[in-house]
Amino acid sequence: MTKKFIVFPCFSALCLLFFGIKGALGETIGSVSTKGVLFKDKLKVEAFDDPTINGVTCYTTVHKRALSFTDSSSASLACRQTGKIKGNLISQKNVFSQSKSLFFKKTVVDRFYDSARNVLVYLTYTKGVSKRNTSHSLSTVVIRPWN
Repeated sequence: MTKKFIVFPCFSALCLLFFGIKGALGETIGSVSTKGVLFKDKLKVEAFDDPTINGVTCYTTVHKRALSFTDSSSASLACRQTGKIKGNLISQKNVFSQSKSLFFKKTVVDRFYDSARNVLVYLTYTKGVSKRNTSHSLSTVVIRPWN
């Protein structure tokens, strides 16, 4: 057996482990099976709390393709106030990210603060090497008093 046949499976397993851990930041709320006869694609709903602002939870969908090294670029996002909002209300890039392929594609959530309206704006989109327009989604959280 040559080194080539040993190195590639080890490298692939290491990549899957790394991307699996990185994507584990979201909590799976539920999932449904979509298309496929033998190997079904899955559509998962995941929740993640804003890591720097307490009191905001975002929900996103994750499309997992069966027998594929890359997942769909589609994006969906809904963010809600789930407690008293505490933290530094600043715009922040890459609040949350999740790998969508083995190497180059990932879904990112950025946060912007609209101080004139006291609103947090969350934008999700897919980054990759392709030049074509990718899917994106927007959600807002109006900051209100919380009891």
